[in-house]
Amino acid sequence: MTKFDKHTCLIVDDYSTARRLIKNALQQMGFSCLEAENGEQALTLIQQTALNLVIADVKMPKINGLALLKEIRSDDNMKDLPVVLTMMEPFEDLITEAEKLGMNDYLIKPFDVFTLSKVLDKVIKTTGGESL
Repeated sequence: MTKFDKHTCLIVDDYSTARRLIKNALQQMGFSCLEAENGEQALTLIQQTALNLVIADVKMPKINGLALLKEIRSDDNMKDLPVVLTMMEPFEDLITEAEKLGMNDYLIKPFDVFTLSKVLDKVIKTTGGESL
């Protein structure tokens, strides 16, 4: 499994259990993790913290995952930050919209450590490993 020591991921999900499960998986890979329960909190943390990755749920209150992605991609300081979205079902329209906004990849809940690791390996290959 790929080790990501000295890398920091922001996990954004309105369900604390989902955040905890993702955090546990990422920590097994060596990540340090920060958490936010909505996109509004996430934007504040992204602007204040050096991050290597954001994993965000699509459906959240205040600022949802797509709106968060759009904000990240529109800011010159954050635009290259890898973003992986999580969702309960792989709705084609949602995935297409997220890809147009610049999503690096997505995960369907529930997922395991192996699936997460495969997605992160794919993100590394497509981004040239610059952030990760």
